[in-house]
Amino acid sequence: MIDFLFSDVAMNTFMLAAIDGSTWGGWLLAALYVALGLGFVIFVHELGHFAVAKMCGVKCEKFMVGFDIGGYKIAKQWGETLYGIGILPMGGYVKMLGQDDNPANIAEQVRESQASAETEHVATTTITGPDGEKYEVDSRSYLAKSVPQRMAIISAGVIMNIIFAFIFAVIAFGVGVPYAPSIVSRTSPGSPAWEAGIRPGDEIVRVGDIVNPSFSELSQAVTLGDMENGLKFEVRRDGETKPMNLAPRKIDGKLAKIGVGPPISLKIFDRQGIPAAFEGTPGAVAQPAFEGGDRVVGVDGTAVDTYAQFTSILAQRPEKTLTVTVIRGEKPPKGDPEGEPTGGEEVNIEVGPNPMRELGLIMEMGRIVAVQKDSPADRDGISPGDFLADVTDASGNPLPGLSDASTGDAVNDEWGPLTLPETLRQLAATGSGEVMLKIRHDSAEGEGRQPSQTVIVPLRPVQWSEESLSKNDPVAVPALGIAYRVLNRVAAVAPNSPAAAAGLKPGDTVTAAQFVFPPQTVDGKTVEVDDSEPTEFNDQDEHNWPAFLSTLQRQPEGTKVKLTLKREGKEVTETLDPAISTTRFNPERGLNFATVQRVRKSETFGEQVSRGWDETVGALGMVYRFLHKLIDGQVPATALGGPVTIAKAAGYSAMDGVGKLLVFLTMLSANLAVINFLPIPLLDGGHMVFLGYEGIRGRPASEKFVVALHTVGFVAIISLMVFVLSLDFGLIPRNL
Repeated sequence: MIDFLFSDVAMNTFMLAAIDGSTWGGWLLAALYVALGLGFVIFVHELGHFAVAKMCGVKCEKFMVGFDIGGYKIAKQWGETLYGIGILPMGGYVKMLGQDDNPANIAEQVRESQASAETEHVATTTITGPDGEKYEVDSRSYLAKSVPQRMAIISAGVIMNIIFAFIFAVIAFGVGVPYAPSIVSRTSPGSPAWEAGIRPGDEIVRVGDIVNPSFSELSQAVTLGDMENGLKFEVRRDGETKPMNLAPRKIDGKLAKIGVGPPISLKIFDRQGIPAAFEGTPGAVAQPAFEGGDRVVGVDGTAVDTYAQFTSILAQRPEKTLTVTVIRGEKPPKGDPEGEPTGGEEVNIEVGPNPMRELGLIMEMGRIVAVQKDSPADRDGISPGDFLADVTDASGNPLPGLSDASTGDAVNDEWGPLTLPETLRQLAATGSGEVMLKIRHDSAEGEGRQPSQTVIVPLRPVQWSEESLSKNDPVAVPALGIAYRVLNRVAAVAPNSPAAAAGLKPGDTVTAAQFVFPPQTVDGKTVEVDDSEPTEFNDQDEHNWPAFLSTLQRQPEGTKVKLTLKREGKEVTETLDPAISTTRFNPERGLNFATVQRVRKSETFGEQVSRGWDETVGALGMVYRFLHKLIDGQVPATALGGPVTIAKAAGYSAMDGVGKLLVFLTMLSANLAVINFLPIPLLDGGHMVFLGYEGIRGRPASEKFVVALHTVGFVAIISLMVFVLSLDFGLIPRNL
């Protein structure tokens, strides 16, 4: 009974502490856990087939975990069965007398069973072949068993996977399962969460029927959610819970999302190969240096408990040198690796401001694409589709450093669609409470409104950041509650800027941009680094300029930007060396924080069983929902994962402890059970279909019919395996 192992892991283990990922020994231990865990999932599946076959009196010639391709295996004969581990760890099989995973070989199976009966002079059973003829076969052969017995043998692997998925989950919740809660670190401008007014620091305490979901559960619920009618959410802020309905939004080829970032803690990453702060940022040159495991507890004498509080201070003081207080060297209680850390020493670290890297390009402003619910803009009737033509103070005077956003009439790059958010944030902070907006309504004629309108809108104080990070993100102005597009056409070029030095002009259209990285020094030798993949721009669906400039701020020092432009019908390429601003600063200081971790641990065995049951049922349901959404197109095929993805996901789970790995194996066992029971030839479900046909008809299906279906199934399986392996190795981009 051959079974293949592959999975939709992108949907997307014994009382031991979380593995220390900062050492090679930790990584090796994680790899050992993964090998044992994945091997055990395959083992119990094959054990199900083997045990029921034995109960039914079938002679089992081989029991293999992994495939012995070319005869390469570690094996030992014990009684009538050869037990072994094959060289190819992508599944396993049980070889039974008179059984072949290719039902087209029924005639050969019959001959094998007949030969065994004749040679060994054993008891025989009369069966009916596909041709209607009667045959005497070995009573211990697979073919000699009734259809219900063979169905039991076939389904036993799947049943064992479900049983052990439940066992894994029960043990996991006794050990303790680390998870990331659904605390929002940031929202994507213009996303459903942003439109609903969700802010950094809010916690999603319910999505659908899931109470206190982990961030992984939240992501799965959104990805597989109802995009038409939305999902019911409950969001907690400052102790108050607010219900809302959010409809996940999907861009072609990507997963459906609501636009929230995962929870970020105030603890610096403490894992081998992960820097405490990114190269080229103030955090990387801070004095004294940040270290992995440091926990931020204060900024400039103000205590901070959450990432939202920390970023709020950064957003209000982008131009200041900050004194960041950390606790260094704290340890969990002895014997309780998941307990609250104590001890350590307090260290004050000076972190300078993070000046923006600028090109001197002022791009044209696009239309407003989203308005936050109950925001100043929403209350004053501003709508998606409107165009923000100008911004002044309440008396009509130009704002400091800001001029007409539509004409590009400027003397420097301290204004425009990318600087408007910070300008209004600073204005709101000074107590200047209102601005005058000139709005154009392109659809106004049919609604009884004037084609253009001037409104005075109050500003709200802003203590959080709404940066464009993902491709196609609009630019948010949190003081107003609007998000608008930034086009790829140049409105103006700042004098004495890199763009001016390169000869860029108003009217140029940027069609692509890429980073040109500086050479690196490796072992005393200078090594050239390949350029980044180009980022594409257009005014239809690739509004990527804000995200590109945001990404520029996190590149190594010395990185240049190569622009491809259209100018008067011709294509032009220019390379710009970004300038360091003296007046504009990035609030981020480059620190690399770990995610928030909590632990779900049951106090009683009854609670373990209850949680284990819910986890197993949820995992089985998730696989079915994933397949349904895959078929109807809501989930792209690039969300599938193969053996490499499975191993990576298992490895990262193992790094977080045995409990996390066990929950992953619960999902994998449920996955293997569902996938193997699909009605596809070669898989257990395909065998069940053929057995059902035999039970109704009274004899096996004809070889011609079986061969045709088997060929289709074989091609489908091989094609799927090639596809997921191509995804695993990056030959096909996921772009999720």
